Amino acid sequence: MVSALGHAVRGWRPPGGRHVRTFTSLSAAGLVEAVVSSLNVIVLVRLAGTENSGQVIFAQSLATVLFLLCDPRLENAAQRFVPVEQLRSGRGSALFVRLLRWDAAIGLASTGVVLAGVLAARLEGFATGEFASMLALAVVARGVTASNGTAGAGFALADRLRAYGTLRVRCAVLSFGLSSGGLLAGGPIAYLLGQVAGALVSAVVLSAAGTRALLAELGPETGPGTGPETGPGMGPEPETRPETRPARARVPLPAGLVAFTLKASVGTSVAEVSDSGLLTVAGIAGGPALVTVVKVASAPGRLYAALTMPVASMLYPRLARAAALEDHGTLIRRDVVRATRILAGAAAAALAVALPFTGEALRLVYGPEYAGIGTVAVLLTAAACVRTTVCWSNALALAVGRPGWRLGYLSAEVTLLLGALLAAGLAAPDTVRTALGFAWGSLALAVLGAGIWLAVLRRITGGPPAVPGGARGREGL
Repeated sequence: MVSALGHAVRGWRPPGGRHVRTFTSLSAAGLVEAVVSSLNVIVLVRLAGTENSGQVIFAQSLATVLFLLCDPRLENAAQRFVPVEQLRSGRGSALFVRLLRWDAAIGLASTGVVLAGVLAARLEGFATGEFASMLALAVVARGVTASNGTAGAGFALADRLRAYGTLRVRCAVLSFGLSSGGLLAGGPIAYLLGQVAGALVSAVVLSAAGTRALLAELGPETGPGTGPETGPGMGPEPETRPETRPARARVPLPAGLVAFTLKASVGTSVAEVSDSGLLTVAGIAGGPALVTVVKVASAPGRLYAALTMPVASMLYPRLARAAALEDHGTLIRRDVVRATRILAGAAAAALAVALPFTGEALRLVYGPEYAGIGTVAVLLTAAACVRTTVCWSNALALAVGRPGWRLGYLSAEVTLLLGALLAAGLAAPDTVRTALGFAWGSLALAVLGAGIWLAVLRRITGGPPAVPGGARGREGL
């Protein structure tokens, strides 16, 4: 293991210009989205107060949890199987459109089911009228964005991630304007209405643009008899396309897609519990005050994670192509070690900035009552830095066709995080000390998890090629 890592380190080279530009675009998008999310919380806490803002945040977190098992998250399957289908039959575009439509339809159907559950809870007296309205709006905002991930996969498959980042920035700014305007005009309910409107616009724009980008790259949806040699613009003539649509709808699902999607989707659902699920548990264990403290203290870490997590998005297709080669272990370890070195340096720089300034920044931004949670915020930021140093772990498990590894690890991590929060709630006498105990536990688990992924790197890259037939996508997917 040491010799392999040493060889990879000696072969390290800085990222190329195209990769830097793509990373910059995605990082800017993630950073803007994180900043907008933090600004939303700031405005909400300042104008609505701790109690009302805690209810809104709790409703949003609960809505996300309710969707955990309802959203298939077909973006991972799209990135893995659409290029293979394009090479096999020339119908990669048709498969992508089918997956995107399924994602949107399942999201809308799930929204209806969850809304029915919210109504039943209101009628049975388990929720007040105001909170039921908040939860219903949060559910709708969550449901209409179900297909955004698959739309983003269209940009990745078309090598248009820079354009994707630009669109995400515009959508985030629009959503912030609508939600903030609603809060100023009508309070928390209007705030959530603004988020619903922003989510709907974002979903429509991203889905349409992502589909256009992919069709421009792989060609239009094609009918029977179109092989891999068919390129963009070489589909049926316009007058014959209506006759080929039924055939396009019957694009066969690639072998292994359903099993892969199930494990990957459950893994992503479990990952989301680490944020929304924790806030939900915080609301149950400590009420709105603990929800707000954990949310505010997590803000610096979320900002850093948003800045660096695009590394995983860029590594996914790169690792998947490497996994198709006979000597894929060496190539994968090379990219992983290279990414780890870069991310470790960035984490050290981020912590050097966060340590002296976090407490004062929270006081200035959120108010003097939050000055006492500076230590909590620093610890949670350190945990986020450690996790993002090995953010490649999610992409690695999927790229080599082992989503079960990712699912098992994430399940254990989330279970331990929830246990740490509950234990802190039982042991600590007040909200701040509860958050502090949880922060220490979160940092310890992050260090343990990073060590585990580094230790099993050789084993997880030692299997057979992950793509049938050794098919390879072109550079830049």
